Amino acid sequence: DLAANPEAETAVIASELAASAYGLDVLARGIEDESFNFTRFFVLGRADPPRQDPSKTSIIFTTRHVPGALYRVMGELADRGINMTKIESRPRRNRPWHYLFYVDFEGHEDDPDVQEALMGILKQASFLKVLGSYPAAQQ
Repeated sequence: DLAANPEAETAVIASELAASAYGLDVLARGIEDESFNFTRFFVLGRADPPRQDPSKTSIIFTTRHVPGALYRVMGELADRGINMTKIESRPRRNRPWHYLFYVDFEGHEDDPDVQEALMGILKQASFLKVLGSYPAAQQ
């Protein structure tokens, strides 16, 4: 919208590729607080992309509100040697003290060990959604 309707007081934070694609001027580079910061963007679609290795997989889940529930879910990954690379918790709406967990881990959802872990998580969790697998960033 900004490219089609420029406003003097409006700016966006985006990649140089986006600036080039939309004919926008880059006003500043390197605006991050820390040089090692990375921002990830997801492309959502109905069809799975072609597999590329190494891969990562993202899931969201909820657990029962009992001691050790999260520990048991995470054990499904650890027991199979699957490296978790990120975990975040978010409060659930209308459910005080209950949380939705977002997890990234190494491996593709089609890998046998990942499939076993997901089946184990499904048995432990009260809700599980696989957001998908995608190429892992190369650093």
